[in-house]
Amino acid sequence: MWENFEFKIAWCPICSQGWVEIVKDIETKELYVMCNECENEWDHPLEVKTSKARTEINENLVTIPTIEEIQSVDWGKYIIKE
Repeated sequence: MWENFEFKIAWCPICSQGWVEIVKDIETKELYVMCNECENEWDHPLEVKTSKARTEINENLVTIPTIEEIQSVDWGKYIIKE
């Protein structure tokens, strides 16, 4: 899929093989988080550790959001900086 990892927030707790990253739905412009390997999705970065992934995995038509879009919803604090 995308191999950027610029906006990674966690190692996937479901597949243990990919990064959960902040993504933007191309159609709705909604931000959410998704594993780049298994494509499980969560509505919010905090849900990755505390609740189950979405059950309705869709076509995953996503793009990488801008840092401004991420900051506008206050998700910058979840990004892992290495």
